[in-house]
Amino acid sequence: MKGILFGAVLAALGQNACARKYPYAVAPGLPAVVTVSGLPDQRLRVRVDDGPEHEVARLGGDEEVDQFQSVDVDRDGYRDFAIGQSGGGGQVLTRIFLYRPQDRAFRELPHPDSASSPCHGFVNPVFDDTRPAFAVACRYAAADHGFEEYAVCPDGTAQAASWSRRSGESLKRLPLPAPAAATCRIRPKRR
Repeated sequence: MKGILFGAVLAALGQNACARKYPYAVAPGLPAVVTVSGLPDQRLRVRVDDGPEHEVARLGGDEEVDQFQSVDVDRDGYRDFAIGQSGGGGQVLTRIFLYRPQDRAFRELPHPDSASSPCHGFVNPVFDDTRPAFAVACRYAAADHGFEEYAVCPDGTAQAASWSRRSGESLKRLPLPAPAAATCRIRPKRR
């Protein structure tokens, strides 16, 4: 019995020892700390200023969070954050969290339809510096790629603007998920 309890204590200590903290400023004078606990059950917690720490997500899989980026995704003047799990590869599956000033808290940006999208989630996002939008790109094989473009709406949702799949030299546009009734209308960025 003592061996089981000792093992449980060591496991709990080991999990806390693996926690990684990412401090950053949401806005001038508004600090935040994002904490990711260790494997196997990674928990994502955020503390804004001197407020309480809140759990915003649990991360599945056996890949550690190895990417962190603070960026104003929705261009509202507050820095949001994105975390990623690369699994040691070049494709980073990313989860995006928007700061909601009215709640003084973060909320995850849901994918509009990851089951149907070419990349099956936000992979390798590149955030637009001028508007609330980002692009996603993934690779299936050497000559097969998926591309997605999204707008971030004021209600904290993402609306797909463009989905396509390139196989060799051919590019195929894919159908977009039907937007919800109250979402914003956007167009893909012109190249």
